[in-house]
Amino acid sequence: MDTRTEKNILSLHPGAQPKFRAFMEAAQTYAAAKGYEYKAICGTRSWEEQAALYAQGRTRPGKIVTKAAPGSSFHNFGLAIDCGVFKDGVYLDDANPDVADRIHREVSAIAKRNGLRWGGDFKTITDMPHFELDTTLTLAQLRDFHEEGKPFNV
Repeated sequence: MDTRTEKNILSLHPGAQPKFRAFMEAAQTYAAAKGYEYKAICGTRSWEEQAALYAQGRTRPGKIVTKAAPGSSFHNFGLAIDCGVFKDGVYLDDANPDVADRIHREVSAIAKRNGLRWGGDFKTITDMPHFELDTTLTLAQLRDFHEEGKPFNV
């Protein structure tokens, strides 16, 4: 596994890491067989990082990249990753989004087999590169744990 992916997996909640690692190993093997690299490019995000992303396209320049305010993303709790598709060092999510979306769609079945939800299935926003733990914990419950400074199990 590449170092960027491993670093992002290690940023996740310890209880979630085995499912994400299994998914990424299988997704990387799948993508490599098609001539692509598949990497986890983002793992856990601080609330401050989420606030900066949320401000983009609203109060800061750029296009809107998220609908999730701080505390409203599974990234904030170490339960989500975003992935990228690469070919010869080129990030295809920007350079060739049709190809990247196809690969994300194809690996989504691998994610589901490993206990993850895929952002391409979301009802209010399509987030093709996003994968999160399929847990019964709600964002409200996760925020409560955070505010109380209590750990949680997944």
